[in-house]
Amino acid sequence: MFNDVERSLIAQITKYRPELVVSDVDVIGESPDLPYITYDQYMDPQTDVFEPTDNVPITLNVQLKALSSVKNEAKEIAYWLSKLYTEQQPSYELLQQSTRLVVQKATMIPPTRDDLTTGFIFTSGVDLRIELLDGFTDDTQTGQISSIDVSFSNQKKEE
Repeated sequence: MFNDVERSLIAQITKYRPELVVSDVDVIGESPDLPYITYDQYMDPQTDVFEPTDNVPITLNVQLKALSSVKNEAKEIAYWLSKLYTEQQPSYELLQQSTRLVVQKATMIPPTRDDLTTGFIFTSGVDLRIELLDGFTDDTQTGQISSIDVSFSNQKKEE
């Protein structure tokens, strides 16, 4: 499920801005050439349903950050990311994925800068709140209840 979400979000970026490289935030080693985007799922899935059901909608959060040596370039990419997942065509394409992914909210992250490197790296990003169907099926119970036949009897109790 998590890999599907990541692939779906990255596919939208590379489809509409193929020149941008997307990297997991936790990758150790050489960074891509600037500008590039980092991806981080920072919150484990949450559900709003309290009873066991199949294919429950869950909510998770993802941060996408644009890194650039030019401050306004990082801001522009982050703003574009905030619009990308809420525009009609990309939203429709995400909904058609196997995860049935819907971006509920795209919130801009305040820009930051890292001046501990050999040059300045400016960071700006977007925080996505995503809802998706988890595809889980409860296979611990055999059979299914197909229907219930209920009958009521209304009798007055004598005193």
